[in-house]
Amino acid sequence: MKKYLLFLLIISLTVSFYGQGQGARKYRQVTETNNVPKEVRKDFNLRYPQSFVKMWYVTNIAYWYQDYSNTYYQGWYQPRNVVVYSFNEPSNYEVEFMRNDENSRAIFNRYGQWFETRTPLIKLPDEILSAIQESPFANWQISDYKERIEAPGMIGSVYRMQVSKDHLSHIIRINDDGRIVQIKTE
Repeated sequence: MKKYLLFLLIISLTVSFYGQGQGARKYRQVTETNNVPKEVRKDFNLRYPQSFVKMWYVTNIAYWYQDYSNTYYQGWYQPRNVVVYSFNEPSNYEVEFMRNDENSRAIFNRYGQWFETRTPLIKLPDEILSAIQESPFANWQISDYKERIEAPGMIGSVYRMQVSKDHLSHIIRINDDGRIVQIKTE
């Protein structure tokens, strides 16, 4: 039994050692504030003054699209007026920060161009809850994970959440006016 456990330990250490360096890319790596381009830090500070920065990351836009699950964000992103370059190596900067007692994350390209901010929510605003109650999803269960999204080209915010009933499941987006702007069937 001891030989078997020792063998498993050696195999797991070998796999973890070789899996990290042999062509594997990390798409989200912690970075020091002074390694973040000045343009990125300047735009962040102008956009979110008096916020508390928790951590900076160098990241890739592919990671940003797929950071919740493989399909959660697929099909949501429409063409934008802001140029966002996608590279094989990490090339964007993500910041985790606190503002108004909320944890948020924002992503910028290397030139300081803001791409998007996401804020997970514990509770939806009353106006959004009322809009759901007046929609076809009034009797549907709302997921625990919900978020507010701000992005260039959007007027106000959009609230994204999953709703389910029986064996049906949709991810919906509702704008600040309470209008459902997108439905994605799971």
